[in-house]
Amino acid sequence: MFDRNSRIIRDGATLSFEYIPEKLVGREAHMGEMERLFSPLAFDGKSCTAFLWGGVGTGKTAIAKRFCLDMGTYFQEKGRRMGTVYSNCRIKNSEYAVMLDAVRHFDPSFPDRGFSLEELVSILARSVESKKEALVIVLDEVDVMLRGPKKNLIYQLSRLPEQLSAGSISLILISQYPLATLIDEASMSTFRRSNMISFARYTPEELLTIVKYRASLALSDDALPDESAEIIAVAASEYGDARYALEILERAAHVAEKEGESEVTPDCIRIASASVYSDVSEVKLNNLDRNKKIVLLSISRAIKTAASVSMTKCEKTYAVVCEEYNIPAKKHTQFYTYVMDMEKLGLLRTEVKREPDGGRVTYISIDNIPPKELANKLEYLLDEESHGEIDLE
Repeated sequence: MFDRNSRIIRDGATLSFEYIPEKLVGREAHMGEMERLFSPLAFDGKSCTAFLWGGVGTGKTAIAKRFCLDMGTYFQEKGRRMGTVYSNCRIKNSEYAVMLDAVRHFDPSFPDRGFSLEELVSILARSVESKKEALVIVLDEVDVMLRGPKKNLIYQLSRLPEQLSAGSISLILISQYPLATLIDEASMSTFRRSNMISFARYTPEELLTIVKYRASLALSDDALPDESAEIIAVAASEYGDARYALEILERAAHVAEKEGESEVTPDCIRIASASVYSDVSEVKLNNLDRNKKIVLLSISRAIKTAASVSMTKCEKTYAVVCEEYNIPAKKHTQFYTYVMDMEKLGLLRTEVKREPDGGRVTYISIDNIPPKELANKLEYLLDEESHGEIDLE
């Protein structure tokens, strides 16, 4: 039933959000910071803390998980015990649920009721001492838990290492927001400013490298042409979100397989982008005046399945479309103005490229919806307007 002789996807698991690659593009400095913060644990067995914060899809969780995996390997090579407990506080949305996760690291069958939070903390401390283990607790989306009425757990965990006679408990907190706005001063004293690592949005160049790297792991050789990788990177660059880029890549690869393509084409990416998130809404198109609708229709017809097309070619198509709709074509300056206006609305994108002869040419692309689908929408809207004009007469 699910047999697949794939020409595109070789290992789809490497495109999932849960997959942690060995190489984290654009985050080498962050890994270095994590190593600096946790060197007391590696060398002297001392408890450490780190706080990672930044927007969605900026690599915070991937860094924390990759670092813990690498550190676990280091400890194993040194003949020492290290364990990691990862809890997403949006899922485990109470202090009790988080502590239960930590206790079950040592005792998977531990009952889910019958103990207070303080008792769970004490049980965890005894387990760490008994095993002489370096335990690292990672609390992802910790801001969700800290916005609740109870905020005592972070303080208890941050002070717990002082009570241990053996082993250690270290904390990595992950949030979209600065920690200082979420916890009290007593807890904040453990998380000094030097323990905080901020994550900026990925640059378009970093996103392009990420897309190409994941494609090399997940897809068949040459299944993602450079121009297709660039389209994905540009689409995700508005948000600087690697997850968004990978979701488009994964969906586009499935579209290519379904359509029987030999590679991921620009149109496959546009279809995938439209299913993930499309800026091209009926409201935006309806709000365009007739002239702009015709210009956009001309561009969508000129592009067809290409990644982009020169403005000169678009203007030639525009002249033909104007004849079709029996209206006079605007001059180049007005056409250019219409294009710039629609770029501001997110309906298209322009890029000036240097030609082999040394000249510079403006190219236009449509990233978030297949041009054929956009053309169909515009033709329908223009026909509706025409019928409306006839009815009024």
